[in-house]
Amino acid sequence: MVEIHLLRNEQENNLVAVIDFFTLKCIAMKKLFFAFVVLLGSTAMYASTPPEINEKVLKAFQETFTDPKEVNWHEYENYYEVDFKQDEIKTQVRYDADGNITGTTRYYFEKTLPPHIMANLKRKYPQRSVYGVTEIYAENDLQYYITMEDDKNWYIVKSNPVGNLDQTEKYKKAATK
Repeated sequence: MVEIHLLRNEQENNLVAVIDFFTLKCIAMKKLFFAFVVLLGSTAMYASTPPEINEKVLKAFQETFTDPKEVNWHEYENYYEVDFKQDEIKTQVRYDADGNITGTTRYYFEKTLPPHIMANLKRKYPQRSVYGVTEIYAENDLQYYITMEDDKNWYIVKSNPVGNLDQTEKYKKAATK
């Protein structure tokens, strides 16, 4: 309840309204606090109920990956996806309902790239350095997308497992002051 008092100013012959802002502020803070508690509670409830992953998929995951960190499962209409880190490699794995891996995406740095691909990169692009690697496996096909850089540009170089290289994209770096 907000209190409003009417005072008569005798010298100026006016009525002055005085509003108790402390009470108004308390009410506003209570409403904000209540909204925050409801939001926090609903977020915690949503976050604490991971999707139910079927036994075949869980078993396949646990047999394949030892000691994964930061594991997060997602359930989609026709597949399951798990995101995790293992040995500093960020990984996404997709499973069908029978526990078969249907695809993977891994993000890592130069040191994890197969040596023959790294040697081909250094030979073909000696003035560039490797910034990062995205490894994608899907439908019995494995491709490496290597992000490289020099002083002026970013490059995306695609490699197959044999080490055949193809530059697919080039971007100018933003000017720095």
